Amino acid sequence: MSRDTGDRGRTGERISFDGGQSRTRKTILAQVNERLKREPGVEYTRFVPGRIAPTSVVAAIEPTPFLGETYPAPHATLEVWWAPKSTGRDHAMIQWYETLDEAHPSTDSDVDPTITSHYTLACGWHQDDHHDELGPAHFQEEYPDGRTKRYGIQFDDVTPLWIVSRCLAELPDRLARFRNRLASEG
Repeated sequence: MSRDTGDRGRTGERISFDGGQSRTRKTILAQVNERLKREPGVEYTRFVPGRIAPTSVVAAIEPTPFLGETYPAPHATLEVWWAPKSTGRDHAMIQWYETLDEAHPSTDSDVDPTITSHYTLACGWHQDDHHDELGPAHFQEEYPDGRTKRYGIQFDDVTPLWIVSRCLAELPDRLARFRNRLASEG
């Protein structure tokens, strides 16, 4: 991604970063951050710092308003990590985590019967080079017993905000299916 600050190399050419693409991780994450802050149920967002620029955006979530339906977990976290590539598809992760929040004392109504005590329910979309046999991207479910199941997917667009929006739209259904699988195994 090229920097738009006018930085020039020794020979006067514009210095490019991240393969000379026209967007940077910092710009993409700033756009994702603004998008997430407008969602109901987002308590706050923060950037995870890197050496030079942020590496991801993390949002603290109140699941019921965020998902638009009653949900058993009182708190969740959504993390969006993005790594633009100069060729091929960007690497990205849009990951949902649920944990017992030690800062908020839990009540019996906060206990989710589909997950074991202190387990972090985690699932999300990954676009990387780790499971090419599944296609360019996959949806990943992480089970309490340490198993991970992955399902190949393909995004119809490469635009980061489009991908994030599509994942947010699919999240309630993906979570319901994952929880149904957990309940049927337990």
